[in-house]
Amino acid sequence: MTIKYSLREPMAPGNTLMEKFQTLKELGFSGIEITNSSTADFADEIKAASDATGIVPNICSSRGSKGLLDARPQERNAAIKSINDALTLCTEVGGIGVIFPPLIGIKMGGGQRIPDLSPLYSTSTLEKDLLIEILKQDIAPHAEACGSRLIIEPLNRYEQWWPCTVAQGVEICEAVGSPAIATMADLFHMSIEESDLAEAIRAGGKHIANVHLADSNRILPGYGHTDFGPPLKALSDIGYEYYCGFECSIPPGDARAELRKSIDYLNSHL
Repeated sequence: MTIKYSLREPMAPGNTLMEKFQTLKELGFSGIEITNSSTADFADEIKAASDATGIVPNICSSRGSKGLLDARPQERNAAIKSINDALTLCTEVGGIGVIFPPLIGIKMGGGQRIPDLSPLYSTSTLEKDLLIEILKQDIAPHAEACGSRLIIEPLNRYEQWWPCTVAQGVEICEAVGSPAIATMADLFHMSIEESDLAEAIRAGGKHIANVHLADSNRILPGYGHTDFGPPLKALSDIGYEYYCGFECSIPPGDARAELRKSIDYLNSHL
């Protein structure tokens, strides 16, 4: 298996998008996850940098999506628009999809949670049902039409209540039933929530459209105690063809050297 490595935009050395793209090319990366520049205003600059370097902007971010499951309708509507705008941008710049962790904005971002209506419905039931309906009605059709994907990101229990595991991400995909809704495997969050990283990836199979890499301490792979061999083997077993993106801290010092060293470390497990 040959891994296509990607890097989050803020982690990439360089003062401009072009410099960041050029640095990633020099270091052996294949993609970049666009975050700070994930707006239509940067579309031409992103495309120019990609055309000049061959680095693919594989992921875009929705900068106003945190309120999708907020109790307030106006927050939900704003989030729907933000996500759909990001999906459109992703297609325009040649990316694969937009990452979306459903409840981090409510748990950690100051959003207003849907109230508990027990014994009729619990808060968690309402959140799950609402997410499925919004995806079916308002987001999946747009993603299908523009040829992009919304990638549901499971996070650990300290960052969002649900989804926390790859299996829970798959449940969302299957409930929506659209090829434009996928999930992902983040090895840091998985190290907290999964009992077996490799088996979780194999079970996720075709629904996994992105991977995030970090060691057990959320530093670059090679600085913690995560055994990357089994999950990388599992990605090969499922025929994974998308990107594996670093989402973690870089140790102090020469960032370029540290990134290259981490790629070499991961490749030694293939």
